[in-house]
Amino acid sequence: MIKINLESCLESKEKAEKVLNSYQSKIETIHKSITNRKCAGHEMLGWLDYPFNFDKNEMSELIKLSKTWYSNKEIKNIVVLGIGGSYIGVKAAIDMCLPPFNRDKNIIFVYNLSSTYITSLIKKLEKEDFYLIVISKSGTTLETAVAFRIFYEILYNKHASASAKDRVVCITDKENGKLRHLVNKYGFKSFCIPANVGGRFSAITPVGLFAMGVMGLDVNKILEGCRKALQDTDTINLKNNTAYQYAILRHYFYSKKEKTVEVFCTYEPQMFYFSEHWKQLMGESEGKEGKALYPSNCLFTTDLHSVGQFLQQGTKCFFETVLHVKNPMLDTTIESFMNDEDGLDFINGKTVNYINRVAASSTVDAHHIDGGVDVIQLEIQKTDEYNFGYLYSWFSKAVAVSGLLLKINPFDQPGVEAYKQRMFATLRSSKKSGKNK
Repeated sequence: MIKINLESCLESKEKAEKVLNSYQSKIETIHKSITNRKCAGHEMLGWLDYPFNFDKNEMSELIKLSKTWYSNKEIKNIVVLGIGGSYIGVKAAIDMCLPPFNRDKNIIFVYNLSSTYITSLIKKLEKEDFYLIVISKSGTTLETAVAFRIFYEILYNKHASASAKDRVVCITDKENGKLRHLVNKYGFKSFCIPANVGGRFSAITPVGLFAMGVMGLDVNKILEGCRKALQDTDTINLKNNTAYQYAILRHYFYSKKEKTVEVFCTYEPQMFYFSEHWKQLMGESEGKEGKALYPSNCLFTTDLHSVGQFLQQGTKCFFETVLHVKNPMLDTTIESFMNDEDGLDFINGKTVNYINRVAASSTVDAHHIDGGVDVIQLEIQKTDEYNFGYLYSWFSKAVAVSGLLLKINPFDQPGVEAYKQRMFATLRSSKKSGKNK
């Protein structure tokens, strides 16, 4: 369950509730179009069905193999090759559900074309053993394909061919694509990406679930959270549907209050990569036809010491969405220190989480009451697998409704192809001209 606090939205809670009620007929139409698979982009609604109707045999295999890798103490380094939705949601889940330090395994994501990042990792992995997870529906995503060339060659040089391939799992299309061709030719173990699930909605499929399982996460708990969120949001009763409330408020701030930016804030570093997932989810789903809010994210209290000044007194082009965690994974109590020479004995006996929550509530009040900022407050109970699954599907449902309120297709991303086409054209022409640096 995600709680939503409307007290800091608009002038009052009553005003916020009035806004929500004014959208009732639009929401009923949109909800019906999603339920009946008639909305724009309906062919990519597989994420609504997957937690209920996944391939049981494949899931059993996935869980079994991920547990085998996890329990193998000789496997220290897991290298994940993927970009966009093929890695952000995976990292978001692992960071959310595990403590930041002292993990059982080291997971490394290769998600860029930085020569320094990749070369530094090459030098590390030439000296250490590792296992590979390759995630790409088509197999032609350049960042992932380049990384696979590089890091599989290192594996191949370390081990005999048969042994090297046993250290690789590919997550790709069931039948088509370059990566599926390599799987069929060389015998890599593989799991399937559903054809009707887009990248930013796919972390709750094998795209994310295998790597999560390898890191010790409970895959079944994640799917349980997904199912509960999808059940809770399958209603037009706005009082009970917090995902729809969130979608409505976002649309209202954009269309009626002319806000152009949404600042998504969290006070837990564990949740930062979930905010990165949120950024992709909102940006790719809604940024079309010259429309939509620009999605920006902040980690508080850290960013209060950088952009806090702007948020308090700068241009009011934005509203905030704050995601609170009620019960953090770990906590520490502050004790007395050196005869109160630092003058902080007034916090003796307080926990770090208590101080963090006071900072959060004080910031909301400062921004809303003193600064005139509209603040949507969301809260989850804790950072575990169930809550990740719930949160992931809750936001997926929210952005579907939010995008349809904008009258766009929330499930495609045609603009992403523009840079790719230019990049490939330049690379092909550079081959002909002999340029290589």
